[in-house]
Amino acid sequence: MAIVWQDFLARCYPSPLRLADRWALGLTVWAIYLADRLIDVRDPAAPLTTPRHRFYRDYRPLVLAMLGLAIGADLAIALPWLGFTEVRNGFEVGAAVGCYLFLFAALRLGQQRWKPGSAAVLFTTGVFLAAVSAKNTLATSRLLAPAAALCLLILMNLLIVQQPRQRRRALWMVAFAVAAALWGGSRWYVAVAVSAAGLAAVDLAGTHISEEARGVLADAVLLSPLLL
Repeated sequence: MAIVWQDFLARCYPSPLRLADRWALGLTVWAIYLADRLIDVRDPAAPLTTPRHRFYRDYRPLVLAMLGLAIGADLAIALPWLGFTEVRNGFEVGAAVGCYLFLFAALRLGQQRWKPGSAAVLFTTGVFLAAVSAKNTLATSRLLAPAAALCLLILMNLLIVQQPRQRRRALWMVAFAVAAALWGGSRWYVAVAVSAAGLAAVDLAGTHISEEARGVLADAVLLSPLLL
């Protein structure tokens, strides 16, 4: 999903996007996901709430090896192939990710209140990192509104998975979809509008669909750039 939006950003707001940028983002997102899941199942006595958690506990050594491979490959690609500014920015974002994992995954502080928003900001930052690193300050300021729109979209996705069927939230998402569609000037906002409308539909379905199906659908509707 992150790579889809990264590619779409480079098309809507032309900026250099190399193969190394795509690989670095994909490997980074994968590594963060694996680390988050491993921290979730670190306590062997804790109850397992989903089949996904059971998988990560049962195959912990394999997942640890995959995490090490992802981090090693990420560094092997980023250090020689990405520019100094992008690598520096990447390490700064990496430090923020480390704080995120420590506070929300390891210590489990403010998971309901602060974790979704923090995850949305970090996801958006990763998507925009290559474009921001390649542009000057004036050009970067043009990316603030698209970044805010994507960040809000990702936040809504995470909230739907955690707290299904909030009618008022679904109405706000419909309003957001209409506003994005009317904003104009870029296909970016069309994709945001389509995804927001899809998220509203998933939210309204609520408990009529299983938790696993809701998560899959909430992620699938975020692939709207593929339609454009």
